[in-house]
Amino acid sequence: MSTRSRIAIENQNRSVTSIYCHFDGYISSVGKKLFEHYDQEKLEKLLELGDISTLGESTEDTVAYCRDRGGDLHSTHYLSVEGLFEDGFGSGEEYIYCLTKSGIWLVNKYGESVVGYLADELEEEGV
Repeated sequence: MSTRSRIAIENQNRSVTSIYCHFDGYISSVGKKLFEHYDQEKLEKLLELGDISTLGESTEDTVAYCRDRGGDLHSTHYLSVEGLFEDGFGSGEEYIYCLTKSGIWLVNKYGESVVGYLADELEEEGV
């Protein structure tokens, strides 16, 4: 069984670009990799791959549906970060991660009303 997540970046115009990630969406896995290995530049390259099956520590280690499996190139866009966290759980995602334009990683878990800082969540989980 998978733990689905959505990975996103806030663009300079406040819109959001995101991709779906099928496996290991937990904070201790996808969250940790994003926080430790993905800055704005690297995240933009990841999002160019479209939806992914698994997230690696680099785009080369990531399994993307389009590049690696011959699927369609797909990403999802939102008008704002708030819109992402309100509407981003539509494909069964359990976690949403978003890098803001100020460089701060945010996270929300399905069913929770408060969006948190990924750094705080990692510390809380002892990861």
